[in-house]
Amino acid sequence: MATGPVPCAQPARREIVSVTNHGRFDAYLTSHFPVAGASAALEFAWPRDQLEGARAMLPSGASVVIAPGASVAVELAWD
Repeated sequence: MATGPVPCAQPARREIVSVTNHGRFDAYLTSHFPVAGASAALEFAWPRDQLEGARAMLPSGASVVIAPGASVAVELAWD
């Protein structure tokens, strides 16, 4: 039996994508929600159909908050 931490699974693919919030309120991306289904107020640098199966590469329970009018770079992972 091994001791020590268990390595986490590595995603099949990772990309950094720019995301802009065009809404009136803060928008959130979490690791547990598919990016393609995120708020319609969010504009991604890629078409949403290319984001199918992607999730934000964040620790469990963490989220990225995107303020109205702000753009952020988010690392995405595909399983």
